Amino acid sequence: MRDSDLRTYFDNSAAIELGRAFRHLNRTFSETLKLHGLSPLHATMLMELWRQGPLSVGALQRQMSLASSSLSGALDRMERAGLVRRTPSPGDRRSFVIEPADWEAERKQAVLDTLLETEDDFFEPLSSSERQQLLTLLRKIAKRSP
Repeated sequence: MRDSDLRTYFDNSAAIELGRAFRHLNRTFSETLKLHGLSPLHATMLMELWRQGPLSVGALQRQMSLASSSLSGALDRMERAGLVRRTPSPGDRRSFVIEPADWEAERKQAVLDTLLETEDDFFEPLSSSERQQLLTLLRKIAKRSP
């Protein structure tokens, strides 16, 4: 690939821009969630558990689109930090169910408020219809993911 082709690729690549936007968003969430002792991944996993209730490890892995090793490491860290509990699955003692640890309502609301405010600030340059369009397009791409 010639230098001019490389420049053209980088200047017009949706993948490059999406990656750049993700890294910026992840840094932004990392900073704001530090106040709550959470990483963006841990906060996202907690949100999923708060939204759906206890989940099997496999179901959480599918919801989070994470490799097994990444999920296991994150769950180990979260369990050590007292953020989640692993309990034996009632239907299969060989597997586990992941549930969020008990959170005071005020602490949970503070995390939710931080997430919403950070997201609103990050996407402030977009109109509400642009945000909806972006969400629709991202979901369309995500449906193709394994």
